[in-house]
Amino acid sequence: MSADSSEARSVTSDPAGAYSGRPEELPPVKPPSAGFIVQLFLIPALIVMAVVAVWALFGRLADSGTDWAQLVVELGSGNEHRRWRAAQELAQLIRNDQLQTPVGREPLARNPEVCEALVKLLNESLSQTTPTQDDILHQEFLARCMGSLSDTSQTLPALALAMQPERDVEVRKSALMAVTTIAGARFDQAMGFAGDGSDGDDNLQRKPLPEPSLADAGVLKQLRVAAQDSEPVVRHLAEYALANVSGPESIEQLKVMLLDGDRRTRANAVMGLARNGVSDAIPELQKMMAEVQQPVLADASLKSADETERLLQQRMWQAEQPILARNCLRAARDLWFVAAADQRQALQTATVAIGTAELFAADVRNQARELQQWMEQKPK
Repeated sequence: MSADSSEARSVTSDPAGAYSGRPEELPPVKPPSAGFIVQLFLIPALIVMAVVAVWALFGRLADSGTDWAQLVVELGSGNEHRRWRAAQELAQLIRNDQLQTPVGREPLARNPEVCEALVKLLNESLSQTTPTQDDILHQEFLARCMGSLSDTSQTLPALALAMQPERDVEVRKSALMAVTTIAGARFDQAMGFAGDGSDGDDNLQRKPLPEPSLADAGVLKQLRVAAQDSEPVVRHLAEYALANVSGPESIEQLKVMLLDGDRRTRANAVMGLARNGVSDAIPELQKMMAEVQQPVLADASLKSADETERLLQQRMWQAEQPILARNCLRAARDLWFVAAADQRQALQTATVAIGTAELFAADVRNQARELQQWMEQKPK
């Protein structure tokens, strides 16, 4: 969900402002499982706000008689208003297909002509040496469209170009979200997850995929680059994607990110590794479960900050705490079967503490108590 911020422009810190100036309706993108969306706490604002807003905004049904081919032509128009109106209508058509399977034709997301046309538009826009702000918004829209199209042999190479460091950060974020959508669906399928937010059987011992869920070399290269970006929000989204790509190289990159100087980056690394059942995340998870119970954020970087900045960060911390607590509990469950006996005891103790902390609302405490009961029924 924002990936945790970059942070001034990050979606985490400003979910509404992050998309100001963009068309009201962006292309519908089927998100990864809801469970994992909530699991990456720093992205909640980014992805949850973006995805939920996108899905909500596409609630209106498009005119079934609309000519998608003409809309694709108008997407390449030099007229800004025609371009965005076409974008809105095409997005509605794709969303309409997702709501109800069309009769007499295949869904637009699986139509090779639609895919080829949109990929061509994105590649042409990315080839500009000095894109205008409107061009950048166009690239964002098209990059996010890639996440809902079926022919990944075409979309992934285009997304690799959109992820390059020289692109506008908003374009890179949109491309990373599209990659995550594609990888997330494949990860859930490979792991046998339902894809409905349940993230599979709670009694399942998780483990990384033996091979990445995506095989596109260009995308994998740009993910490694993004994981080392100076913008925290880009690193956060890269972690989100890496967790769904899985495979040995992605897991090693997430392990490295456990040592990042940014606490949200470390948290996302923990959640990504937990999703894959990697025990290296447990020590940092234990620290997070202790930290999340503190009413005041203890961050060394705030010592040199002025009073206004400290107050702002404290308010952000208070907003993040319940989200982080829920995700810590989810991670503790995911890592239970790979934890050593002493680690299980520590995780259970922290879970009990969260379940009794007045700092948290009833939903968080109830989740902790349910997890405590679950832990008590499992081998220690």
